[in-house]
Amino acid sequence: MPQMAPLWWEILYLSISIMMMLTSIMIYHMKTMKLFKTTKFITMNKMKKYWMW
Repeated sequence: MPQMAPLWWEILYLSISIMMMLTSIMIYHMKTMKLFKTTKFITMNKMKKYWMW
């Protein structure tokens, strides 16, 4: 009896792995973007204060 690996199972596995990869990348990206945004915001505030006075 030959081992028949169903194609849809392989596709499912592939899609799940890709999704996991994408989600991990997205989470990492969001964390970095959050950090970047906060630093940018702080610098902008400092600049505003500097320009105001």
